[in-house]
Amino acid sequence: MKSKRSSEINATEKILLSARKEFAEHGLAGARVDRIASRAGVNKAMIYYYFRSKENLYQTVISQQLSKVRILAEEIVTTEVNPDSLLLRLAELYNSLFENQEDLVPILLREVASGGERIRRTLKQIITGKRLGKKVKEIIGQGRKRGLFRDVDTKQAIISFMGMNMFYLIMAPIVNSVWEIKDGKKFREKRPREVVDLFLHGLKKR
Repeated sequence: MKSKRSSEINATEKILLSARKEFAEHGLAGARVDRIASRAGVNKAMIYYYFRSKENLYQTVISQQLSKVRILAEEIVTTEVNPDSLLLRLAELYNSLFENQEDLVPILLREVASGGERIRRTLKQIITGKRLGKKVKEIIGQGRKRGLFRDVDTKQAIISFMGMNMFYLIMAPIVNSVWEIKDGKKFREKRPREVVDLFLHGLKKR
């Protein structure tokens, strides 16, 4: 017999999965709590009991996905001291975020188009909460002191690296069509090494 706690976890997981699909298809404004409840097979009142409002549910969906990145990224930056390996593992992490997560892309695109306030709040918590950003800057700074990297603006470098990874992952359907990429899965699998190689050749001393 399932415990009350496990039943609650199962219910919230069903609600979050259903909400992701609903928000991906209709956005925050167009999403309906009754449809989310129907998809999840729960009572509508249960959604308000756990999440209080549609807005809070939407924020939880975004935070849940980005928090997965935080947990794994923290493990990488605290255990990996080699800059090349660090960047490759982070690039692979970005790549894995979108694996089998087709409904995540439209949510992020809509959120960015509306100003990205919810993503900003979540990312700020992730970066400052465990000093993740500070750790990455330290690693790049150490690489500069050791003569591995040129004297570049560290923040600019980090933001550029993130952009190089995220652009294709978010814009893949359009990019694949424009550049006639037939096997998107294979192309995406190659992205981490290609991105790191290109990034480091622009960062290393010549």
